[in-house]
Amino acid sequence: MDTLSSAHLNVYKELRRFWEQQVLWMRSFIISSVDELDDLDQVAERLFRNANDFLLLLQAVFGRRRAERFASFITAHMSRIRELIAAMKSGDQENIDRLTAELYENAETMASIFAMMNPFWQYEQWNLFLYNFVSLTIQQIVARLARDHEEGIRIFDEVENNIYRIADYMAEGIIYSFTQN
Repeated sequence: MDTLSSAHLNVYKELRRFWEQQVLWMRSFIISSVDELDDLDQVAERLFRNANDFLLLLQAVFGRRRAERFASFITAHMSRIRELIAAMKSGDQENIDRLTAELYENAETMASIFAMMNPFWQYEQWNLFLYNFVSLTIQQIVARLARDHEEGIRIFDEVENNIYRIADYMAEGIIYSFTQN
């Protein structure tokens, strides 16, 4: 693609905004959950609202059914993270193992769905992105539980870099799908 129109730039902007909101509110949720802050319910509500916001954004491109599949990935991810934090806080290794496996399975399933949604998107790339997304989220929880704030900030910097790559790849695929028709 030689030039980007303002519409193309808006696709990048909106996808980056979604992913920024996702990781910002996830980080806030992790902090509030681990530290048992009194804003946990409000932060959780705002985090879960992000899935609906993204549903509306993707629905315009892929239709409601496909957009709902992605929103369900985000919602399932967030629900499992909530359970994982509780299991880690209580030292419930069986549930930690189960939830960790479910998070990675959910990511793998979503990578397959994305690869089927758009010919530009490759399963291997999505699998790598989403595997990193899950891994970095878990690493954030571990750092917060260990009170290793420097490590938590370093991990969040990685999270940001990962989501910008995700958002840009997603935007490129959406733009590709419109320019090929």
